[in-house]
Amino acid sequence: MPAVTSAFADLLSTKFQTFLVNTGKEYRRLWPEWFTAVDMTTNPYISEKISGMGIQQVKPEGQQFQPDLPIIGSSFQVTATPYGQLFSVTWEMWRDDKYGVMGEMWGDMARSNRLRQEVQMFATFPNNAFSVNSGYDGVPVITNAAAPHPNLDGATQVNRPTPDIALSQTGIQAMQMNFDNLNDDRSRPQDVAATRVMINPANRYLARELFGSSGKTQTGDNDLNALLNDGLEWGVVRYMTRTQDWVGMASKDQSDVEFMWRDRPRSRSFDDPFIEAADNTVYQRFATRIGDWKFCYGSTLGF
Repeated sequence: MPAVTSAFADLLSTKFQTFLVNTGKEYRRLWPEWFTAVDMTTNPYISEKISGMGIQQVKPEGQQFQPDLPIIGSSFQVTATPYGQLFSVTWEMWRDDKYGVMGEMWGDMARSNRLRQEVQMFATFPNNAFSVNSGYDGVPVITNAAAPHPNLDGATQVNRPTPDIALSQTGIQAMQMNFDNLNDDRSRPQDVAATRVMINPANRYLARELFGSSGKTQTGDNDLNALLNDGLEWGVVRYMTRTQDWVGMASKDQSDVEFMWRDRPRSRSFDDPFIEAADNTVYQRFATRIGDWKFCYGSTLGF
């Protein structure tokens, strides 16, 4: 249904001096700061996991080498979802609009396009990471001992405390120790380290105390803040749906979570000759993907 003069009569007269459509500085996109963007070479996109070798075995003199083979794991696929939006305005509405409000809608569609990216990416991680089964092993990306991550060699690991811990020095210390003891799928030590922590805006000032204070936080003594030397960065993400969620993550190049473009955003403008209307569309198609879980550790009090 196009915008017509009967629906926007206020824009046709000069009784108003201005109209407020949107104001303020454009809010930056957050997902590129946290996740890697890649091009989707095929749709759907299928990933399969395969381990490396196990620990080297003893080989007594004169005896044969012990054979070893990689272990084939599970596979999963993601499929790109198309998103689109249309704004249509009649020639009469466009021509008689005395304030240029109809013209503002073209730019506003771009903002809606970017918001869809944010909502989908942060829904995948971290909002659904505590409850939705995904990735190679078919359990929640961030999980505790009740449903641990299975290694391909049969061992299990977790990346969530039991019970959950609110954002605190205790919680961050538990995260760092978990990363220190992380193994790969053949139970060999794996060197992954947290470099950043994602938080809800409600914990902004607590994070400043935890990661910026020179003294031990939330105490009356003068002990050194043990978290300072870890050099963790932190960032506020307004799209986190639960206030007490927090997630520690490795750097982007060590994180197996991706925003996958199948079709990057594109806009089209065309005329509808049957009703004398101008149509403008914005289209994009993408998927969000989490593969291996070992890049993250987190806690939630929302379940």
